[in-house]
Amino acid sequence: AEELADGRRQLQFGHAKGTQSKGRNFSSAPLYATFSANGLNQIAVAFQQHARKWIVPNTKLPRPVHYNCWEAVYFDHDINELKDIASRAAALGAERFVLDDGWFGKRDDDTSSLGDWQIDPRKYPDGLTPLVAHVRSLDMEFGLWFEPEMVNANSDLFRKHPDWILGPADQPRGRQQLVLDIRKKEVEDHLYNGISEILGANEISYVKWDHNRVLPIADAAQTDAVYRLFDRLCEAFPQVEFESCASGGGRIDFGILRRTQRVWLSDSNDAIERQKIQHNAALFLPASITGSHVGPHRCHTSGRTLDIRLRAWTAAQRHMGFELDPRELTEEEAGILAETTNWWKDNRDWMMNADILRLDTSDPAEIAELHRSASRDRFVVFSALLSPSDQIVPHPLRLTGLDADVRYCVSLKNRADVAVLSRGDCALKTVDLTLSGQYLMQHGLNLPWRFPESMWVVEGQRL
Repeated sequence: AEELADGRRQLQFGHAKGTQSKGRNFSSAPLYATFSANGLNQIAVAFQQHARKWIVPNTKLPRPVHYNCWEAVYFDHDINELKDIASRAAALGAERFVLDDGWFGKRDDDTSSLGDWQIDPRKYPDGLTPLVAHVRSLDMEFGLWFEPEMVNANSDLFRKHPDWILGPADQPRGRQQLVLDIRKKEVEDHLYNGISEILGANEISYVKWDHNRVLPIADAAQTDAVYRLFDRLCEAFPQVEFESCASGGGRIDFGILRRTQRVWLSDSNDAIERQKIQHNAALFLPASITGSHVGPHRCHTSGRTLDIRLRAWTAAQRHMGFELDPRELTEEEAGILAETTNWWKDNRDWMMNADILRLDTSDPAEIAELHRSASRDRFVVFSALLSPSDQIVPHPLRLTGLDADVRYCVSLKNRADVAVLSRGDCALKTVDLTLSGQYLMQHGLNLPWRFPESMWVVEGQRL
């Protein structure tokens, strides 16, 4: 989409030139377009509903609360520690445990073993079975990390098959790794057999499928081969849900979403960065497929320290999960996280089918959105103040997408978080309100004053 200097505007679309080999017939990828005379929300809702209804296959409902061990242990896998972490995660409300990178080959860092999809006997002398059994005994699903399309030069696979690399041999390395040429049938079969052996021998219901570098060449046949590999695995293991995690957000489109049920928007679990990332991703993606995790107290990517309340409510806006070390939580933090998780479980059935609507705010430090149920009988508003506000008194937050003539009961879910400095006469601090949709959309909600890096959660119920 482009506007030229003389005012002309143009749209161009089609397949990338030079990616198709000569002499073959093909159809370009479908183009999905929509139009709105009523701002971005009508566009967002159209894409969210289309993805839920027509694109993403067999999404498991209810969506299970996710736990990923990556930022708790990284490559340092000790089965007794992992069992302890799994037990603590379950106590907080997790329903799925995902074992991330580091379980295979001789994988102690990111320089080796990609392509060697055999369980590391040093870390798991009895295989994954004891850990899977422990996780299942906690009534949690078990998930596993793979990066099938990649290989390290320091791997048994590369030493045996250096000719399986996509692109020239002297290409620059990306993140210490090379790309496998899955266009070759023997490479596709090798990956299918290796992954199938792991999935078939263990009670695994989830695969986090990563892809951590750009391709050295553009060739549509590589994409076609990846789709074939996905399709073969989906057919052989219909109980397995797949997540598309590409460099923390690099491969999210309707082509891959026809084969996967969850996406990972970013490797940053900083709640402030997440607010911006997931808010804008909602122009295209529904909550049901958008993973969002409660990160560590001090974020590993930004170094920022954020309160557990903001981290937990940020994750509760999408498909909720944790990616922290539960052993580091204080008793108060564990209680807050468990309470927020229980709230999400109580509301996930309608929230995972809700329309996510952006709310216009007069304060640039605020990001706010409204999740409206499919039946339009309830909603929840998340209003995050990401930095200090220039407004001494908060302006009313005008809602959208409600029925003007309907009356709603409106309550502040996290009323206990009102700061002692919030002395203004704001009714929501103490009571629930009955207000018309017209009032909520035209005048708006008066929210209590709050400190930056905090969240208000407002629930609405149609009367």
